[in-house]
Amino acid sequence: MSSLRRTTLTTAAVAAIADLLGVEAATVSTSAPFSELGLSSLQLARLTAQLEDAMGVEISLTALYDHPDIEQLVEHLAMR
Repeated sequence: MSSLRRTTLTTAAVAAIADLLGVEAATVSTSAPFSELGLSSLQLARLTAQLEDAMGVEISLTALYDHPDIEQLVEHLAMR
């Protein structure tokens, strides 16, 4: 996967999480676990839908638990 695609995926994930949490995107860490960012299980379910729309790929809720931060999730998506 190109670095541009990784950047696009990372930006989409940061924006989706910021939207769910009602915070500025600049405050969202790409290396902090989703749980440390304050996302509830319901918000994680919503996140999968938002990321699927933003990224154009199917993402299971399990993927968010197996790859528990933005960097790991983007890397996982890059391998698909």
